[in-house]
Amino acid sequence: MTIHCIHRLNWQEFEIEIRHTPNWLNLALEHDHLEIIAVSPAQAKLPITETGYRSHFLHRSYLDEAGGALAYVTAWLDAESQSSQWQEAQQAARQGSLF
Repeated sequence: MTIHCIHRLNWQEFEIEIRHTPNWLNLALEHDHLEIIAVSPAQAKLPITETGYRSHFLHRSYLDEAGGALAYVTAWLDAESQSSQWQEAQQAARQGSLF
């Protein structure tokens, strides 16, 4: 398994690395593998991961439809960042805590 492409994404205040391995198992199934890593701040919580790391398998057609791995992950982050949980966590982080 060789990583085919590494992308860097600046999303909101996060720097994210996306590692894309096409046809991860080398089978006719065409399942790709994405690793999404919060680089800065390191191990930062993102809308798609509590730990700053996400391993994700998907059929290549989803990446093709989105316009590639970078576009897919950007759309995924944008969609998940609309959740009330993420919005509340971001608001709390901006305000800080007295306790």
